[in-house]
Parts: sequence; C-alpha cells; structure tokens
Amino acid sequence: MGALVDLFTSFSGLLSLAVIGFMLLMAVFLFRWVGNNVRKSLAEQERKAQDSKSSPDKQTDTAVSL
Repeated sequence: MGALVDLFTSFSGLLSLAVIGFMLLMAVFLFRWVGNNVRKSLAEQERKAQDSKSSPDKQTDTAVSL
C-alpha cells in the first residue's frame, strides 16, 4: 500500500505515471498510424493489380530510326 501512496504523492511517482501514460498514448498512436499505412499500402497494391488485369500490357511503340 505504501508503494501506491508513493506513486501518487511523490514527485518521482507522479513523473513515473506521466512517463507510463505517455508511452501508452504513443503506443496507441503508433499502432493506429502503422495500421492506417498498411491499409493504404494494401489498397494501393490491390488497385494496381486490378489496373494491370483490366488493361493489357501497355507497351509503348518505340521506333528506332537508323
């Protein structure tokens, strides 16, 4: 019980709580940020795959004149 009192009343305990809270918020932010980027990347890859399936190989005619 004394550890909880020290955690919520002493400067070092409050600083520890602030660091723990900051780390939890950072973890939530990073998980959401990475998840959003993964979803965007997968959607872009899927879109590129559908574009390549829907249109035949787009080969540009490059005439070489000698």
